Amino acid sequence: MPKPLKSSSKAPLPKLPATFTAPMSKVTSKPAGTAELPGYFPFYYAAIQSLWVWWRVELKLLDKLLAGTGLKAARFADGGDMGLVNLNFFNAAALYGGGQPGNPGVSGFNETELNIVAYPEALEAAVPSSYTMAGYLAGADQTKKLGNYRVWVACDSAIAVAAGVQRYFENKFLAAYDYNVPNLNNAPDVVSSSWTGYDAAELKGIKKPPFIYKAAVDLQGLVSQPANMGEWIDFSFDRKAKRPVASRRVYLGMMELFLLEQLPLSPVQFELGSSLHPMRADLAKLLSGRSAWAVHRYQSPPCIVEGSPYYADV
Repeated sequence: MPKPLKSSSKAPLPKLPATFTAPMSKVTSKPAGTAELPGYFPFYYAAIQSLWVWWRVELKLLDKLLAGTGLKAARFADGGDMGLVNLNFFNAAALYGGGQPGNPGVSGFNETELNIVAYPEALEAAVPSSYTMAGYLAGADQTKKLGNYRVWVACDSAIAVAAGVQRYFENKFLAAYDYNVPNLNNAPDVVSSSWTGYDAAELKGIKKPPFIYKAAVDLQGLVSQPANMGEWIDFSFDRKAKRPVASRRVYLGMMELFLLEQLPLSPVQFELGSSLHPMRADLAKLLSGRSAWAVHRYQSPPCIVEGSPYYADV
């Protein structure tokens, strides 16, 4: 039996590869079956990172898109004839508290919400109109009369789509994403966010389906200000009852707000694809030819950290 090395001659750290090889699973939208899942409220996210990109858009166009929903585009003290639209791309994870083979009870999902800042027409007399746009984005509206009407929600999880449609009245559909964003588990040189949203989970005979849109946001070197949106009011529409519906989504932490109007170059790149999905058509109506006006960023903190391995016999 060889003699053990003296501790002084042992290397304390193993040589670890810069990357590791992991199996990739092909995910399709074809279900293997259905199950009745609990519908308890509220719904809890285990982790999330979100990036909202904001544009100023004419109120006339926004009110036209909101017609028949019982909602009206929000007016701002410094907005003139312009309202606010945002594109919220986020990566999230949820624990469901139960599972079985093939459905382990934990899921990651990615979404894009195309939102119009709006309020219920029935409450118009009680809706403040004194907020500036920047003040609203920093968290001025504590009346919570204003909220995001979800024109479209494109999501890559069939379970999240089902829950969104059946439980929150969202205009939600199954999509797919390529993305690479800054994250504590990503490479340190990934400092900007880029993502592409496709109009189907898969398409036979084509490697990738047509994309709806792609975007990139680089916030390096930009100074943010703290934003306390408190809770976001999310608006949807119950088509059967013909009534607007709201839910409250609470982010447990501060957000960062980046105002872009005075910058010489926009940190936001946005491109429409060749998809025929109606979300693409609405994006063209709302965003084509416009420069992004602001960005919100939110990253939930980790709850456990495990460091790299080291030799324990040193």
